[in-house]
Amino acid sequence: MGNNTGTVNRVVINGVNYDVPADINITFNRSGFTIEGIPTSGKTIMKYTRRVQTQESVVLMTSPEEMETLNSVSESLSDVTVAVELADGSTYRTTCRINFENYESEEGRSTLTVIPSKSKNAWTPVLA
Repeated sequence: MGNNTGTVNRVVINGVNYDVPADINITFNRSGFTIEGIPTSGKTIMKYTRRVQTQESVVLMTSPEEMETLNSVSESLSDVTVAVELADGSTYRTTCRINFENYESEEGRSTLTVIPSKSKNAWTPVLA
């Protein structure tokens, strides 16, 4: 099953399953570092800066009530648990904060960014 890609199967926040649209395309920022090359008169110096392994563009199909719940979770300043199941059945879990970015009323889409509480080994993969 590990070779299958496509629509995310589900997103679970604090044990609550949220519907995801068929066209969802979550951006996984998996690297724990950004790497920058600094030119010198000789060799290039590599600058490694630690970064948080976020997931961006997490789109959920929500009712206004669910939107308010997610907004409250975002503003609670408390950690939550998030699990994302990919098309092949692989699941990624983390303890995190969510940033509630926006709600689009026409289709009931809520967009989030998931920000793990740890900067190292932030996501626990359960591969299919």
